[in-house]
Amino acid sequence: MSAFVPPRSWQSRPSPNHNARPATAKISGIVLHADASSSVASSMDWIRRSESQVSYHVLIGRRGDVYLIVPPEQRAWHAGRSVWDGVSDCNDYTIGVCLSNRNDGEEPYAGAQRIAAIEVCAELCRHFAIPASRITTHALIATPAGRKTDPRGLELPPFRAAVATALRTKTP
Repeated sequence: MSAFVPPRSWQSRPSPNHNARPATAKISGIVLHADASSSVASSMDWIRRSESQVSYHVLIGRRGDVYLIVPPEQRAWHAGRSVWDGVSDCNDYTIGVCLSNRNDGEEPYAGAQRIAAIEVCAELCRHFAIPASRITTHALIATPAGRKTDPRGLELPPFRAAVATALRTKTP
């Protein structure tokens, strides 16, 4: 498979917090996050500090701005202790997509941000042959259960359906 080339509109903001994926790992899912921050700037500051030991592949701002933090071929440190369909260490085989949001259950995800998240996930699904059904949330994979709540307020079934629609309506 060829390396992922992000659309020109995605801004590069590299984080040192990543490493190589295991040689046997195949990218097979996307994990949605919310950064629990008040701004993209504060989240960006945190994930670009080596001492945070946290990163995502993509961060999406409240106005729909998209930032590439870690190339998808690399292993970002977004999921922590996790298991999905019986397979542990989700960082090995998933792509972390984060929406900038306080994750308090009160701040809504803005329209432009939702649209950008759907487009980002569709782009990644298309390139890595990931079905929309293989999009999940940090809350659903974090162990022990209940350890994480993000992205609070984002309904997964309609989001997956929107990505599936985007995959059917746009050709690569």
